[in-house]
Amino acid sequence: MIYELFSTRRRKADKSGATDVYQYSSASVKLRVQIQQILHDAIGPQYELSPYAVSSPAHNPDAWKSIHNVLCREIGRHRLIDKHYDVEMEGVLNYIGSADTDGFIDAVEVCCRTIDIVIRNWNVHVRREKGIKQDPAAALEEINYRMRQDGFGYSYMDGQIIRVDSEYLHDEVVKPALKLLNGPGFQGAQEEFLRAHRHYRAGEYPQSITEAAKSFESVLKAVCDQKKWRYEKGARASDLLKRIRQEGLWPEFLDASFDQLLATLNSGLPKVRNEQGAHGQGASIRKIPNYLAAYALHLAAAKIRLIVEAAQS
Repeated sequence: MIYELFSTRRRKADKSGATDVYQYSSASVKLRVQIQQILHDAIGPQYELSPYAVSSPAHNPDAWKSIHNVLCREIGRHRLIDKHYDVEMEGVLNYIGSADTDGFIDAVEVCCRTIDIVIRNWNVHVRREKGIKQDPAAALEEINYRMRQDGFGYSYMDGQIIRVDSEYLHDEVVKPALKLLNGPGFQGAQEEFLRAHRHYRAGEYPQSITEAAKSFESVLKAVCDQKKWRYEKGARASDLLKRIRQEGLWPEFLDASFDQLLATLNSGLPKVRNEQGAHGQGASIRKIPNYLAAYALHLAAAKIRLIVEAAQS
């Protein structure tokens, strides 16, 4: 079977060099160690057994042999590392710790596919017999979380590891918004938007939503300041949007279509912020799901791009 590795696909892709909140060139030592630990728990250990052993400990040699063989064949080597190792698990985990970035991603991807396609289908009793300690879905979620937390711009989904900027919304909305915020007058908004992404990568979703909303409001104020349009001190996003429309930032023939857009702007991110991020959570601890924080970030980025490009045109 031919397995097209990440590094092979990467060489085929032509990625832009726009400003981004993630980096793609280097996996930190901390991230490599974290992923080694997750894979050990999610795939299970592997031991070298004595030919005289009466019983076998809980381990998963077949999975590690399969992963090792796929990587060796696709890379074109008999062994993953020059250092001696007795079992395939050692070779794979050591390769994850020492390979270049492409090799690191290749190995993590093959391991994730094994967890996702093979181990996920085993019942809890089989997993226990294989020495597996971490649930497959939880392991894959944690791997994505650790990469995001580290600012390493990759994610495992649908059987592959992809660059975050391969996702349509990130490529078409977030990166252009960051590029626009690099311009003069938007330093405060840029800092808030980057803070929103840092909170998102750390799993601090209420803070992420709040910072995204602040960034959006800062952009509105910056445009008003640049245009010398007066607004009340302490004006909220809804007030600023009304002020900008009064000044005719958009052509009159687009007013009808912007009625719906303005309704979305007034009820979208500011509402998310007010209901989920900016007020107390009461007696019980409120959990903000990942998808809601991602929605807030993408919505903020789309609005920022719209407002700034309209102001510049």
